[in-house]
Amino acid sequence: MKTANQPAYEVDVQILDEEYRIASDLGAEVTKEVVDCVDAKMREITARLPRLPRVKVAVLAAMELAAEVVQVRKEREELLQQAYENISKLNELVEQRSTLLPLTSNWMNNRDPRHSF
Repeated sequence: MKTANQPAYEVDVQILDEEYRIASDLGAEVTKEVVDCVDAKMREITARLPRLPRVKVAVLAAMELAAEVVQVRKEREELLQQAYENISKLNELVEQRSTLLPLTSNWMNNRDPRHSF
C-alpha cells in the first residue's frame, strides 16, 4: 500500500545503456518523456566527447538540460509580461469605448435624420 511519502510507482528504465530503477509521481507517459530526454542528451554528449567518463557526461547533460529549463522559464516570463501588457491595453480600450459609446449614442439620437451619411 502506498503511503503519503511514497511515489506513485517505480519503473525500470535504461539511460545510456545502463539500467536504473526510478520512482516517479509523474505518470508513465511523462516519466518516459523525461527518461528519453536525459538519454538523448547523454548520447549527444557521448557522441561529441566519446572519451569523457559517464559521470562527467551526466553532469554535462544536467548542465545543458538546466540551461534549457532556465531559457524556457525566461521566455515564459517574457510571454507572461507581454500578455499582461496586452490585457492592460485591451482594458484601456474597453474603458475608452464605454466612455465614448454614450456620447456616440446621444449624438446619433439627437442628429437630424435628414442629414445622413
